[in-house]
Amino acid sequence: MKNDNNIHLRHRVFNVVFLVGICMSFSCSIMNYLLGMETVDILIPFACGIITVGLYIAFKISKNYELLSLIVAIFLSFVFFPTMWLVAGGSYTSMPYYMIINAGIIALLLVGLQRKIIFFLFALVVGVLIAIEYHRPELVIAYDSQLVRYIDMSFGLYVCLFSVVVLISVLIDSYMKEFEKSKQYLATLEEQNKEIEAKNRMLERSNAECLKAKEQEEKLNRLLHEEKLKLQELSITDYLTGAYNRRYITSCLREEIEALHKNQKKLSVAMVDIDDFKIINDTYGHIYGDYVLKRVVCTIKSNLRHNDIVGRYGGDEFLIILPDTSREEGYAMMERVRQKILDLEWDRDLAISISGGVIEVKCDESADLLRKVDQLLYRAKNKSKNLIEKEIGG
Repeated sequence: MKNDNNIHLRHRVFNVVFLVGICMSFSCSIMNYLLGMETVDILIPFACGIITVGLYIAFKISKNYELLSLIVAIFLSFVFFPTMWLVAGGSYTSMPYYMIINAGIIALLLVGLQRKIIFFLFALVVGVLIAIEYHRPELVIAYDSQLVRYIDMSFGLYVCLFSVVVLISVLIDSYMKEFEKSKQYLATLEEQNKEIEAKNRMLERSNAECLKAKEQEEKLNRLLHEEKLKLQELSITDYLTGAYNRRYITSCLREEIEALHKNQKKLSVAMVDIDDFKIINDTYGHIYGDYVLKRVVCTIKSNLRHNDIVGRYGGDEFLIILPDTSREEGYAMMERVRQKILDLEWDRDLAISISGGVIEVKCDESADLLRKVDQLLYRAKNKSKNLIEKEIGG
């Protein structure tokens, strides 16, 4: 899309060129009439004025600047001025001045390659006219008297001077107006840029604040998530020993039994407690008893696999779930745990042992299963303590 400022400037120059051309044509026709020149000298500039008026009206209606500019330049350069050169005395009259004015009109109306081509051809035409006048002077109609020639030349000179002043003045004035508009637009643009920069700075600050708030929110969410995990862990963990609590271990047992029925895998369950734990509490106090509980649980966990589950079932009694484990494998694991606990060294020459029972789960419900494994635990207690009993048969 063309720049509106340039279009307005070119239109103003175009208007002035047309008005100057119209004035030049009619004034030349009137002057030729007053000087009593030939009819053709009067009619040609008059006809040129009529044609120029028609083109000007066409421009006002169509606004087709480029096409009309080209038509005007071609008409003046290759029709009107060459004809006037031949019928109005050639280089001995005011025609050279008009030729100079026409060169200015070409420069003002046309642009780019069109301007170069038309001006080159017009200069070529001028050279041809000069050559014709030199070699065939009889083809150029001269004035009858020297006075008429000087009057016409003087009139043409003043018309050209006036035209040059008007054209250059309009061009310069229009340029200055456009320049002032450009300065105003630039100032407005700078103000808008300042406002945009200020808004961008505000937006950057706002974005920074939003980013900081988002980071704080994410940090808070992480803390909340960690606290939630801690709460979840606390809700399923025995606070003293670190083993799972009774509610969670029994829930895990139900899930393992359901998985057993679906996947047809092996599952063993053990129940153990600390031998004579009541005597330890009564003799050494509950604080020391708590220490014994925690150390025993730590030893049990460290000697089991990562997928085995240990939970405090009550008091000093612990339920141990051994997934993917047969009865013999479970018995061997619990025997190793029993021996590790027996090998622990305690102050006060204390010896700590555990007793327990191991059972491989078949299709028992969890309640019946717990009853059976508890019976195995008490059978070990009644035999000798420091013993792991396993279910016979199966």
